Amino acid sequence: MFEDTIERVGQFLQLAIVIAQQLPRDILDSREKTQRLIDVPGEWGPRLRLTFGESQPEVEAELAEQPTVPSYPAVGEIFELTLDGDAPENQPLQIVRDCGYTGKWRHNGRTVKGKQTRRFKFAQAGYQPNLDGVKSALPTSGSVEGQWIKAFKAAYPQPDGNGPVGIADASWINPFVGASFPVVYTDGYLFFYWAVYDQDALWRWLVPAE
Repeated sequence: MFEDTIERVGQFLQLAIVIAQQLPRDILDSREKTQRLIDVPGEWGPRLRLTFGESQPEVEAELAEQPTVPSYPAVGEIFELTLDGDAPENQPLQIVRDCGYTGKWRHNGRTVKGKQTRRFKFAQAGYQPNLDGVKSALPTSGSVEGQWIKAFKAAYPQPDGNGPVGIADASWINPFVGASFPVVYTDGYLFFYWAVYDQDALWRWLVPAE
């Protein structure tokens, strides 16, 4: 009986590996996406059951009830974001800690005060050797406080895989590499990017819509 149990456990592990190997490469390469599959099986479990022939009405109803995840706006499309600038999780140095960074970071830029709703759009700057080049190439209708990256990430949790989304606000000072700005990378991971690094033409930048 014990040996049979061990054999079945091994068989289940082999099956799990085979199923995982069929996942898209961008999921296997992203720790965040892989963890979401573990944490929220309700988003994909019903589809797997249907794949293996379970087509009961309750499974189909479960799929129909799943909320639609909004896709990223197109470049130039106007959209709204809401941010509570007073919330503890949206404070500049808390964002740093939430991204997993340690050390004596500083923030020397503007901050959002109170709960605000503003209109934004994506702009592109082409290839640029550093953030100063990006700022020169972007529309000059105003700057965006880097805290808004949290509002964007919350509104659009599922990345489209078509390139990073950044805010050209290098107000964060990393004690090791200097001025940095926030970005949601291609795989949806939120982190800070060094301002003196180059950015390719795929980057999209959050700018005011006005």
